[in-house]
Amino acid sequence: MKSASLIIIGSLLCAPLAWAEPSSQDEALRRQVDDLTKTVEGLQQTVQEQQRQIMELQRAKAQLPSAPASTPVAAAPAPARGTLSSLSAFNPEIGVLADVVGQLSESSADGEGNDKLSAREMELVLGHAIDPYSRLDVTVAFSDFEEASLEEAYLTHWGLPWNLKARLGRMRPKIGKAAPLHRDSLDTVDEPLVVDRYFGHEGLSRTGAELSWFAPWSAGSFTQELTGGILEGGVGEGGTLLGSTRRRPSFYAHLKNFWDVNDTTNIEVGTTYLIGSKDADAHYEVNAFGLDGTLVHFVTPTNKLKWQSEAYLQDRKESADFNRHPWGFYSLVDYRLSPRFGVGGRFDWVEPVDLDPATRARDADTAWSGYLTLYQSEFARWRLQLRHTNFASGGDDNTIFAQGTVAIGVHKHQLQ
Repeated sequence: MKSASLIIIGSLLCAPLAWAEPSSQDEALRRQVDDLTKTVEGLQQTVQEQQRQIMELQRAKAQLPSAPASTPVAAAPAPARGTLSSLSAFNPEIGVLADVVGQLSESSADGEGNDKLSAREMELVLGHAIDPYSRLDVTVAFSDFEEASLEEAYLTHWGLPWNLKARLGRMRPKIGKAAPLHRDSLDTVDEPLVVDRYFGHEGLSRTGAELSWFAPWSAGSFTQELTGGILEGGVGEGGTLLGSTRRRPSFYAHLKNFWDVNDTTNIEVGTTYLIGSKDADAHYEVNAFGLDGTLVHFVTPTNKLKWQSEAYLQDRKESADFNRHPWGFYSLVDYRLSPRFGVGGRFDWVEPVDLDPATRARDADTAWSGYLTLYQSEFARWRLQLRHTNFASGGDDNTIFAQGTVAIGVHKHQLQ
């Protein structure tokens, strides 16, 4: 009996201890659950705050005027997995552009594109960053009219002192507004006559070196950029500004002034100076002065008005040319009716360089153009243009252009 009593008493004494152990475990679990609950509540508050900030940014963006959706944004390629992802970082960005143009003209001359539907230009665009301070861009062009050619191949470098940016290689120099643009980036199917006559078909593309500098006071609503460079001599095909020799280099400078007048209007005014040789001697007989201006006004967030004008005046010293001071200009108005439709017109006036005034029927070549543009998407555009031209040599011509431009991949000079 005594031993049995001891067993019963021991069991009663140990029972509280046995019940105490699971009780302490429950308390620890409750503390962990409370901690997790507080953590989840904190995360929920963070997510709600981020969603509130995103909504405020979206409302602020909706209130600001923005360019129509026709300006393309090259989508970043989705990174591959594993080894492919690391290897793709070294692959160049690749884009292809097709510019197909149909042309119907009253002229009987068998000129470039006359009465023909052709692939006026097919561009293969390659580019990639070399390091954090430099980049290489290459454009190779194919055409129905000529053999494959290297349009651009230049290195851009940002790591220079005094906020300088440099370009080296074959490039389109920053001269005026229309000359540096590829045909697919123009507002019209064809180049303005002053660019075509003086700089050549498709503008000016030469091998050289260029420096650009943003003025230190460029801030806020005002920006000023000064660009200067040296190019191999000559101009593009059919150009009359300079001679055909490449041995004598040309020099140029361009000053761009840009103002944001208000939230819906901006103005750009630029001046250009170029000096070069008209022949193979050591003299620089040609000085060219340019002035350009562009006004952009958003009537509504989807209706944009653009007015752009550009003029060039030459001083041809020691020259036997018939006209020592030829000049020309164009003025263009473009209005975006909606994100997908736009209309516009252009007037051209340019004096010839190598035409005897005694044989001229008119003082200059003049042209009136009207066009309608359909922006199918960011990467597809269709345009119909009518142009009437009066030639200084006599006679006139009416031309109809139909253009389709399509870009795929990463396209450096995006569709306007």
